[in-house]
Amino acid sequence: MMTLLSNKRFLLFLLSASLLQACHMVFYGFSTLHWRAAGIDETTIGILWSLGVVAEIVLFSQGNRVVNRLGPMGLLTLAGLGGLIRWTVLGFTTWVPALIVAQTLHAATFGAFHLGAMHYLSRNIPLSLSARAQGLYSSGVTGIAQGAGMLLAGPLYHAFGGYAFLTMGLFSALGIFATRLLARQKA
Repeated sequence: MMTLLSNKRFLLFLLSASLLQACHMVFYGFSTLHWRAAGIDETTIGILWSLGVVAEIVLFSQGNRVVNRLGPMGLLTLAGLGGLIRWTVLGFTTWVPALIVAQTLHAATFGAFHLGAMHYLSRNIPLSLSARAQGLYSSGVTGIAQGAGMLLAGPLYHAFGGYAFLTMGLFSALGIFATRLLARQKA
């Protein structure tokens, strides 16, 4: 495990991945409440949530082609760019047509991210360390980073309402920056 924890590239990958996933926490915790407060009915809210899942499935159905075309770094960058757009839209509007478009960006913010992260690990971590790397990735990104992001999401939403989504856009921008730094690192 110390081999991974002393590897600057792996730590930079974990930072990038953490930022790109923690940016979802205001959405996961408060989007339904925000939309309900804006007068959007339960059926429409359910449709908005399902649109994100459908968009993700469509991306995964084309996964090999997308990975071959963009590679892991391109997919992680796409996730960040998708987040910049998605969280900005959610921060400024509750107009349902705009939300529909923003929800399809779940294919980028989660789907492209997941494909990029898994392919980054498989291409850059030796097989002998892959189980440890997956464990560190899972506990660090989906455990610690998302947990910390959710702890931050509550106070942000309480203080700023829908504008809290804009802070998630900042996380996306920082994730892009970390990803681009990672892409410039030598193996």
